[in-house]
Amino acid sequence: MSEDAWSNLDKIDQKIIEILNNNARTPSKEIASELKKAGEDVSDRTIRKRIERLEKSGIIKGYKAVLTDVSGIIEYQAVFMKLKPSKSLEVVKDSIKDFITKLDNYLLVGNMEGEWNMFAIIQVESEKKNTAQRIVEKFSEQLTDYRINEIDIKDANILNMSLLLL
Repeated sequence: MSEDAWSNLDKIDQKIIEILNNNARTPSKEIASELKKAGEDVSDRTIRKRIERLEKSGIIKGYKAVLTDVSGIIEYQAVFMKLKPSKSLEVVKDSIKDFITKLDNYLLVGNMEGEWNMFAIIQVESEKKNTAQRIVEKFSEQLTDYRINEIDIKDANILNMSLLLL
């Protein structure tokens, strides 16, 4: 998928993605109806063609079932890490990133400038409540400081979040 594919999205494509993100099983006829309410006059056939184009361009990579937690409680933690200065700092960062990205409950890992060097956002699952602590323990020799904070994610702009992956 090219960066051009993302930059060529118009308001109709963005609205289609938003609707499908909320419910991937939304029929094209219903999407067309939603768009008509928003002042866009498009047919359900046009919607189907646009979805097909979005799939072929790689913007829509697939559809999946997203299961909710049985308890309905979804918690997140942010782990901020301050690393010991060293000549191999980039190697340490890569090692931490590789470890975190193998965790099935991680959402985001990134490098930072300033006081903190790295951060990770993870979903706290009932059977994996100690994931953040595991990260800290695994890399304790490379850390000078860390913070684990509970965070509240109520609303995320999925379209803009996907731009992080470019």
